[in-house]
Amino acid sequence: MAELLWKRGTTLGQGSFGVVSLASTSNALFRGVTLPSLIALKSCNFNASQSLKEEVEILRMFKHSPYIIHCFGANVSFENNVNLYNLLLEYASGGSLADRLQNCNSLPEVEVKKHTKNVLLGLSCIHNNGIIHCDIKPGNILLVGREKTAKIADFGLSVTLKQGMNQKQGVIRGTERYMAPESVINTEYTPQVDIWALGCTVSELITGTWLWEDANGDDVLDKIKFEEPKFQNSKLSNEAQEFLEKCLVKNPSSRWTADLLLNHPFLLHSSKAANTAKTRKKKSGSMSLLHKPIQKTTFKIGNHKFVRQFPNPTNR
Repeated sequence: MAELLWKRGTTLGQGSFGVVSLASTSNALFRGVTLPSLIALKSCNFNASQSLKEEVEILRMFKHSPYIIHCFGANVSFENNVNLYNLLLEYASGGSLADRLQNCNSLPEVEVKKHTKNVLLGLSCIHNNGIIHCDIKPGNILLVGREKTAKIADFGLSVTLKQGMNQKQGVIRGTERYMAPESVINTEYTPQVDIWALGCTVSELITGTWLWEDANGDDVLDKIKFEEPKFQNSKLSNEAQEFLEKCLVKNPSSRWTADLLLNHPFLLHSSKAANTAKTRKKKSGSMSLLHKPIQKTTFKIGNHKFVRQFPNPTNR
């Protein structure tokens, strides 16, 4: 068994099939690549690691995409008398879009445009390579680096196009609130389920409310089956509403693809708008309320001291 290349630190969260921890590497060399000083480890018991083994194979397909979380590889470690299978992943210091929402309830449309464009670039790459993510949601979109680049993470529920077509009846993938009607009704999975989930995500980011905000559990699934999404919200611009209408079409064959959505007017000026907002922020010389930390936790890994920002738990 290989010598440990990292020192495991605080737990960051839990994915579909593993616990995610922060780890310090001291810039160790792993299979010819120098690891960053901080990485994220997604780990599970080796005896139950099939899903993570499939996930690492998918992530290897997208190692050159700047809009999909990078995987440095996989390793097995023996910790606390347990054999663990670990994915060595890029660390997202900005947390997830779910964290951003908890910080400020809703995001300005200019920021949502920037993140949406990056996610669609990631989805275009995923879909064009024959993969369906199956669990797009704010918690699986991570913000990486100083620029807080949105990247798609957690491929634990992903399937190939062929697997999606042969999905067994009764096996539903994803998170209820973001499931497409065809998945709920017929357990049908095509790239269009990711587009529906993206529409739910964009609506939530801008309005600060779930698409089916007044329902829970089976009620959510009933609404997805039988009701039409509503886009009437004062926080949604006309372009945003029109964009959502292309994503949240109940008939998947009429839903726009990632490549089509990248040319929607809602996104055409996203880069220019984001740069303008960044310039205004610099000129103001003050931190935006959207980026002020709600709660900070200081922790130590080896000789390194880190501060991680956590949102206070709130109910939206």
